[in-house]
Amino acid sequence: MEVKMESLTWIKFKQQMELYPDLELKFIYHNDQTIFPNFHITEFKLATIEAVDCGGNLDSWKEIILQVLEPKDKAENDRFYLGKIGNIYSKVAKAITIPDDAILRIEFGNQTTAMRQFFVSETQINGSAYVMHLKDGATECKATVSCGKPKVDEVMPLQLAGIQKIETTSTSCCKPSNEKKEKAGCC
Repeated sequence: MEVKMESLTWIKFKQQMELYPDLELKFIYHNDQTIFPNFHITEFKLATIEAVDCGGNLDSWKEIILQVLEPKDKAENDRFYLGKIGNIYSKVAKAITIPDDAILRIEFGNQTTAMRQFFVSETQINGSAYVMHLKDGATECKATVSCGKPKVDEVMPLQLAGIQKIETTSTSCCKPSNEKKEKAGCC
C-alpha cells in the first residue's frame, strides 16, 4: 500500500533556510540521481490553483515553484547553500508575497530527464548538506464519496490481488446511466 506523501510547505522550508544558511542544498531525484551542485535557481513561481473536482467540490491552494537549472558541466567546487536561497528570497519578497502554507515544488529538467514539477517527499540533514528528495506526484479522485471511485489506498490492495473493483453509490455523480453494469468513473 502506498503511503500518502505530505508536501513541504513554504514556511517549513523558510525556517530551514533561516536555521541552516551554511548547509549546502542537494536535490535527489529518480533512482538516487543528484542535480549538479553548481545548479542555479532561475525563478520563483507563485501559482494559484483553483479546481473543481468531478464531484463538484471547489478547492484552491497556492504553490511556490522553484525552477532549478542544472549547468551542462558539473563543478564540485561551486555549491549552492541555503543562505543563497535566503538572499534570493529577500529580493523576491519585495515583489510577491508567498503564503506560508504554499506547497513547495521543484521544477527541473536536464538532458536525460524531461522538465517537470517534483514534490519534495522528504528532507534531511546529512552532514553539511540539506537534502531534498524529489518525487513525481500521482493523481487521485478527491470526490470519492460523491463520485463513487474508491480512494487510492483502497484500490492498491485490490490491484495487487489482481481485482479491479469499482462500486457506485446512490449519490454517485458517475452512477451508470442504464441498467447494464457499466463501471462508475468520473463524469
